[in-house]
Amino acid sequence: DMTTPQPPEQLQPVSPAGPYPPQYPQPMAPASSPTGQIPAWLVVGAGAVAVLASFLPWVNVTAPLIGSISAAGTDGTDGWATVGAGALLILYGVLALRGRPATVFSVLTAGVAGLALPGFPIYHVVDLQARTADMRAELAARSEDDLGIGAAMAGLVQVRVGVGLWLLILAGVVGAAAIGYTLLNRE
Repeated sequence: DMTTPQPPEQLQPVSPAGPYPPQYPQPMAPASSPTGQIPAWLVVGAGAVAVLASFLPWVNVTAPLIGSISAAGTDGTDGWATVGAGALLILYGVLALRGRPATVFSVLTAGVAGLALPGFPIYHVVDLQARTADMRAELAARSEDDLGIGAAMAGLVQVRVGVGLWLLILAGVVGAAAIGYTLLNRE
């Protein structure tokens, strides 16, 4: 008989529960339909958007005589923290898509990352608005400014929240919601 011998791993019996001993959590079976994988894909997408948004402008300032200046999240430490949180979401989503077992630690870590993502930008939006109001009040209230130039300049300075912060809020909400959905629908 000239049949091709099979590799040894194909000849070994596998228990119905899989290759893992019963005391360990069994891997989540990959979803049989594409719609069953939507939460994991949403987590991966949210993580990717978070990483991208960390490099985009978080604030745009336009002032007379100075011009326009923008600052990305990665210009400071908070942007690198959001890169890390986004990477954790991507890792969790990829593992879920591959059917890897979800440990309590991985779910909690991804959940905290998803919840932290909107926290950073919400803080920065509120802080930016407060700093803008303080700057305008300080320029307008200078007593040595007899000509009112400071007050005029205060009205001309424009401070806008950058697209990166808005995308981080969106990514965090979507990522946290998708992780929450998977937790509530675990078998």
